[in-house]
Amino acid sequence: MRLQHHTAVSLTIAGVLYMAFKSWGLSLACLISGIFIDLDHLLDVVREHGWSIKVKDFFRICHHAQFDRIILIWHGWEWLFLLTISSWLTDWDPWITGTLIGFGQHMVLDTYFNNARFMSYSLIWRWKNNFDFDTVFPKFKVKKYKHGKYLSGQFNQ
Repeated sequence: MRLQHHTAVSLTIAGVLYMAFKSWGLSLACLISGIFIDLDHLLDVVREHGWSIKVKDFFRICHHAQFDRIILIWHGWEWLFLLTISSWLTDWDPWITGTLIGFGQHMVLDTYFNNARFMSYSLIWRWKNNFDFDTVFPKFKVKKYKHGKYLSGQFNQ
């Protein structure tokens, strides 16, 4: 899912949370986590393509999934489990609960709109599969030049 869509959904959910609970912490944590979870893409882009990448190229690489391996350190159902326990243990602290809601909605939207398996967003499962992009996201096909340069990518539906 693209940044502008995650931003729109996160803003909407944060607004609804504020109207319902009148908590800036809950709303702000939801907004921030719902958008900035995607910063983990930066780690994968730099790892595979180096530091000299331009912003435009960053979004192209992510949109066309131009990766051999994909770690996505924050995209993991395991974090939602830990955030749920943390929220419960802190009597539903607004900052932790907002982070849980933001992460949760982001993960659900990514799973659905990226046509991914549920397990594709398990950090442990990706690790067990050596973070191999083709294994983790088998429905995404990328055409490559002979020298490893990417032509295009699209989901097979």
